[in-house]
Amino acid sequence: MSRIVQIDCFRGWMLLIMTVDHLLFLPFAYLDGWSEITYGFAGYVTAAEGFFLLSGLVSGVVFTKVIENKSFKYAQRKLWYRARELYFWHLLCFISAALIIFCFPAITSDWAKNPYMTEFVENPLISMIMGAFFTSLPNFLDIIPVYVLFLIVTPFILNRLVLGKFRVILFCSVIFWILAQLRPQQFLLSGIKSWLPILPWNFGYFEIFAWQLIFILGIVLGYYLVKGTLSIPKSTSLLLISLVFTIFMLCHRHSSYFQLVLPLQESWISVSSLGPLRLLNTVALGYVLFRAASQFPNYFNQKAFIYLGQHSLYVFTYHIIFLYTLTLFRMQISELNFVVQMIIFGCCLASLWAPAYVHSRWIARKKAVVYIPNTNI
Repeated sequence: MSRIVQIDCFRGWMLLIMTVDHLLFLPFAYLDGWSEITYGFAGYVTAAEGFFLLSGLVSGVVFTKVIENKSFKYAQRKLWYRARELYFWHLLCFISAALIIFCFPAITSDWAKNPYMTEFVENPLISMIMGAFFTSLPNFLDIIPVYVLFLIVTPFILNRLVLGKFRVILFCSVIFWILAQLRPQQFLLSGIKSWLPILPWNFGYFEIFAWQLIFILGIVLGYYLVKGTLSIPKSTSLLLISLVFTIFMLCHRHSSYFQLVLPLQESWISVSSLGPLRLLNTVALGYVLFRAASQFPNYFNQKAFIYLGQHSLYVFTYHIIFLYTLTLFRMQISELNFVVQMIIFGCCLASLWAPAYVHSRWIARKKAVVYIPNTNI
C-alpha cells in the first residue's frame, strides 16, 4: 500500500490554518476581528480536530503496516521511539519559550494576562522543569505532550484491534469522552493547587480523555484501511445531512443573529472538552471532505501542502518557537500600516516551508550516506 498523499495534503492545510489562527491570536492580535473569521473555519471545529484525527489515521496506517511486515513488538518499539522523538521536540519548544521569557522580562510580563500563561511568565524555571513532566503546560506547549501520551497507548489500541476488539476499544473511548465532559482535569487541577499552591500547576487546555476519541477513531480508520476492510458508506442522504449540518454550524458560528435566536451552551461546543456539537461538527465535516477527496482526488493533490504535511512535526515545532519569538514584536507590528502587516503575515506563512525543506534535505543526506569498506591492507 503506497503513501496516501491526500492525507499529507490535508495535514499541510491543517498546519497552515492552525498557524493563521495562532498568528492572529499572538503577534497579530491587533488585527481586531480577523481571528473571528479564520478561527472556526467550518463552524465549531478548528484545525486542531482535523490534525489529531489525521495524526491518528497516519499512526494507524504506518504502524499497521509495520505489524504486517515485521511484528507487533517491532511496531511497539518504533512507536515508543517516535514518542521519545516528540518528547525531545516538546522540550526544545519549552526551553526556547522559557529562554525568551528569561531574556525579555519587560516585554513578556504582559503575557501573564493570559490565564494559561500566568504561571509560566512568573515562574519560567520551575514551569520548565514541571513542563518536562507535563504538569505545567502553557499556551501552545500543551499540544505535543497530548500527542506523546496518545502514541504511548497506541500499541495497546493496535493490539486490541489485531485481536478483533474493535467494539471494546470504541466503547471505552466513548466512555472516556463522556467522563471528560465533567472536566476532570479542572477538578484535579483545583485540588492540587489547593494542596500545593506554591507550584505553577497547569495541565494544559485540552482534556485528554475527550480528545483521545478522535485520535483513536483515526487509528481505527487507518488500521482497517490497511487491512482493506474499511467500509465508509457513500450515501447521498448522509452526505446531504452532513453538508447541511456543517453549513448550519458555520452560519451559527459566524452570525450573531443565529447565536441570539438559538443560543448554545458553552459545554456543547467546548474546545477543551470536545463538546457534543463540536464532535458532531468534526465528524460531519470529516465525512464531507472524505466524499470530496474520493470524488475529486486530484483536487487534494497540491504538492506544496503535501510537502508541508510530510514534515508536520518539524513544521509544527518551528511554528511554536516562531510564534513565541515573533510575539516579542507585537507592539511594533501593531504600529505598522495594514499593507505592511499583511506582507509580514504572508512571509510568516511562507516561512513554514523552510523547516520542511531543511528536514527533507537532512533525510536525503542520511539516505545518501553509503558505507565504504576499508580496503587498506
